[in-house]
Order: sequence, then C-alpha cells, then structure tokens
Amino acid sequence: MSERFRGRITAITALGCIALAGCASGHASEPAGFPREPATVIALDDNSGRHSVRLTEDGASRIGLATDTVRTTVDNGLPRLTVAAAAVLYDENGVTWVYLQTAPLTFQRARIVVSRVDADVAVLRSGPPVGTTVATVGVAELRGVEEGVPGE
Repeated sequence: MSERFRGRITAITALGCIALAGCASGHASEPAGFPREPATVIALDDNSGRHSVRLTEDGASRIGLATDTVRTTVDNGLPRLTVAAAAVLYDENGVTWVYLQTAPLTFQRARIVVSRVDADVAVLRSGPPVGTTVATVGVAELRGVEEGVPGE
C-alpha cells in the first residue's frame, strides 16, 4: 500500500474522531444534565484488542450514519457475499474490515476478505453472513472512535 494511501486513511480516521469529539466513554464525575458523549467504546472479552462502538442518536446523526445489508450474488457460477464498497475499511496493513451492527447503534469491526470491487459493490471471499447489517457511512469515524487518535 502506498504511503499516500496510508496518509489518506490516517487523515480520514483523524477527521472522524474530530467529528465525534470526546468519543471516549463518559466519566462518572460528570454532573447531572451534562451532555452525554456521542460514542462509548466497549472492550470485547475475546482478547482481540477490538471494541464495540455504541453511538448515541446524536452521535449517529453527527456522522450521518447509514447502513446496508450483506447480500449474495452468483459470480462465475458460485454464490458470493457482497457488501457496498463504502462499507469496506482498509487498515494500515491493507487488511479489510467492515463494521457490523450488533445491537441498535452498536457496531463491531469484523474482518473480511475482498475478492474484487466492481463499481460500488465489493465481492467477498469471506465475511459476515447474508442479512448482516453493516455501516456504509460513518465507517472511518467508527474506526476513529474505536482506535482513538494519538494525543486525545
């Protein structure tokens, strides 16, 4: 992956976290009536280092959150999973992910393997099952919340 592409990913992630300013989980010392944080990060219990990201309605609105579902198509006579190309997130090592919805306004990063991208559709070698809801808008912001931005 080129340095230019990595730089763009980093910039998009940083902008996403800025869009959700204060995206770490809320503090117990906040006074009553203090506005809730737009997102809460919850560590998973599977030693993966990944987290779930729970958005408030306001947080989802701020990032323009949109979702779609994993579908199937026939490709060269074989059934293949597909997702909107906008749902695919590439990390700094070129590994591909999607954020799947695990509860209302709650998303968890899941690894996928992309076979190819045709226009606005990513054809997958592996990924979540058909019907799974994935984020298509706000993906970089979800990653920014999950990973945090240095210095925050």
